[in-house]
Amino acid sequence: MLSSFVSLAAETGHHNELPVAPWVYGLFALLVFSMMLAALFAFRQAATKIPTADNTVAHDDHGPEAGDHH
Repeated sequence: MLSSFVSLAAETGHHNELPVAPWVYGLFALLVFSMMLAALFAFRQAATKIPTADNTVAHDDHGPEAGDHH
């Protein structure tokens, strides 16, 4: 009884078609990933542009070996 009900339910189930061709989904995925890569590439080396104590040259502190060239 159960197997006949399952086979009847499988026959009456309807198949939904995709709204676009399958290759369009792949093209859309490539487009989205390339836009995310472009955003990532735009912000590369952004952390090194923030001045901190270890990457900033102190221009006011010349020291004794700098001489008098002002």
